[in-house]
Amino acid sequence: MTHRALADHVVDIAENSVKAGAKNVKVIIEETQDFFSFTVEDDGPGIENPEKVFDPFYTTRDPSVRRVGLGLPFLKQAAELTGGYVRLLTSTGKGTRVTAWFNRRSVECQPVGNVGEAIATLLLSNPEVDWYVVRRKDGNGYEIDTKKLKELVDWDPKNPKFASWVFKFLEELEREIEGGGPDER
Repeated sequence: MTHRALADHVVDIAENSVKAGAKNVKVIIEETQDFFSFTVEDDGPGIENPEKVFDPFYTTRDPSVRRVGLGLPFLKQAAELTGGYVRLLTSTGKGTRVTAWFNRRSVECQPVGNVGEAIATLLLSNPEVDWYVVRRKDGNGYEIDTKKLKELVDWDPKNPKFASWVFKFLEELEREIEGGGPDER
């Protein structure tokens, strides 16, 4: 098992959606003291041979582009080690939904990691993708819809000032759902 954070799995699965050609990706992240779960749902082309995607080293991508095909197998192993699970629903031409659930009380559960940073990374990863993110922690939460945000702000992920603002904005949202309120610096 690699030393990863649960937030890294979210990024991996969401990036798979984008690499497969999805233009709309919905990410739902829920967390309590007892569990951590996430769902990534996209409008991509669906997965060919879904029965094989949890096999280590299986990939449908060009070998010169794709590294090794271990993201979904590692995710499944990590979830199941905690008594959790991974569910995959896919439909050719309609998209894919991956849901993972982890028991945080298990000694085998990886650390959660920096969820705000993971979300910021996704939002900035590809300006052509519309992201809808729902984040909940212990009853608190927030939602981000980049389709709506793009109407309100000059969405420019390549601009370092804009990227910095997105990271700070997500850091602030994460602090608020932790109960810390806005940064008072």
